[in-house]
Amino acid sequence: MEPSRDSWKWLNAEVLRFLSELDPYGLTPGASDGAPQDEYDMEAIPIASILQRNGTVTAEQVDAVWQKWFGEPLTAVVGREQVDKLITDLTSLGRR
Repeated sequence: MEPSRDSWKWLNAEVLRFLSELDPYGLTPGASDGAPQDEYDMEAIPIASILQRNGTVTAEQVDAVWQKWFGEPLTAVVGREQVDKLITDLTSLGRR
């Protein structure tokens, strides 16, 4: 059974999906020769929490999460254009 779109589980899974698709470090989560499917879950959890609480997330908030886990903001890794696209995608989740 697929989780409800209003559930925490669904939101976290969708955030994880977007982060895995972006794959800033080229780890190919879920691929046979890649990282585990949930490679970016530790970053997805706080981002999903922000979305659940605020209905939106900012580039600065995502950069802060990335800074905590990787010692650098996501913007420095993939560039502002990619982060802006990610923010648009993530914000669409919080508004459903």
